[in-house]
Amino acid sequence: MFFGVIHPLYITSWHGSWWEAEVSMIETEFAKAYPGYKVKVELMPIANYVENAATAVLGGNSPDVLTLDTLMLPTMIGRELLKPLDDMIASNGIKKEDFVEVLYNAGMQNGKTYALPYRFTASALFYNKTLFDKAKVDYPTDRMSFEDFRATCEKVTTADFFGYGIAASKNDPANVMTSFAPVLWGFGADFLTEDHSKSALDTPEAIQAIDYWVSLYTDKLVPEGCINYAITADLFPLAMNQSIAMIPMGDSNIVKIDGFAKDAGFEWGVVLHPGFARAAGWSFTIPISAKDQPAAEVYINWYIQPEVVSKNNVVLPGVLAAQKLGKWADPLYDIYSEQAVYSKHCPSTPAWTQIQTIVTEELQNALTGVSTPEEAAKEMSQRINEIL
Repeated sequence: MFFGVIHPLYITSWHGSWWEAEVSMIETEFAKAYPGYKVKVELMPIANYVENAATAVLGGNSPDVLTLDTLMLPTMIGRELLKPLDDMIASNGIKKEDFVEVLYNAGMQNGKTYALPYRFTASALFYNKTLFDKAKVDYPTDRMSFEDFRATCEKVTTADFFGYGIAASKNDPANVMTSFAPVLWGFGADFLTEDHSKSALDTPEAIQAIDYWVSLYTDKLVPEGCINYAITADLFPLAMNQSIAMIPMGDSNIVKIDGFAKDAGFEWGVVLHPGFARAAGWSFTIPISAKDQPAAEVYINWYIQPEVVSKNNVVLPGVLAAQKLGKWADPLYDIYSEQAVYSKHCPSTPAWTQIQTIVTEELQNALTGVSTPEEAAKEMSQRINEIL
């Protein structure tokens, strides 16, 4: 009797294009773990990622599994393009406490969970010990006050190097938020009110935070070029060249700086960021047009197992147990597990993409002297309130 050939069930999964080196491992390992399934990882560019994802879902051409930056989640959830994962979570015994809490919370709205985080990053404060020794200044400490941090920047800035670096490029608003948000939160302020109904950027605390951040630039404690800088593209090379004594640094760069420092002959350290670092990451979701939700659930549940997600070489896992496995067990990464406790996420609102653009534009106006920090704060709030 002829039964025919049994073909595996194919699952498609979108990842960012920077995951190219991980595709073979993902596809091979999943096929081994589940012989009846195969996953095809489709790599997508970051430019217009969420717009392309929404178009694919609405057109019925979405992948079975869609990975999304946590800042993209509010837009996709708000447009009702993602399926709740609560039944999957319950049936597979998945626990919230197994993940970086701030990222797990970013995937929740109205009591439902729409996303499960698999990668996490937050910047800690890198500092060049050799430059501090040269300037005869005490090293920064964990979560030092902003008053002490400012004094440290002033003391360590010399004719040969700057004390710190900020990111203010209009071409990368998310990077600007990584640079600015820790100050805003550290001063007890936030972008929006608790119910996300209006801007909170015109409060006295927020104005004070904006003034502080802008003054680092206007008082020449950071390079003049910072107005057009991003962190990895610009500040990181300056740190490697010992032109900046301190910068916010994510886990993906810490190994690079370690190797470069050994070759260049300088010593370095890293401490917890003043205030709260901006938590960032990517999560698994299932689009409403997924062709096979049960198969998608099998794939996601497989991937978030600590022994699987820890095999990625791109960025720190969002699963806590995985942060102690594989390459992530290197003590170099310990600071980022600690920083996760002192991290916050930008507001989960569908309008966030527009909001961060507005904040960046008005910060630029304050940096260039077009407006005062207070005027910039009021303009931010007015523009944000118009879209909420």
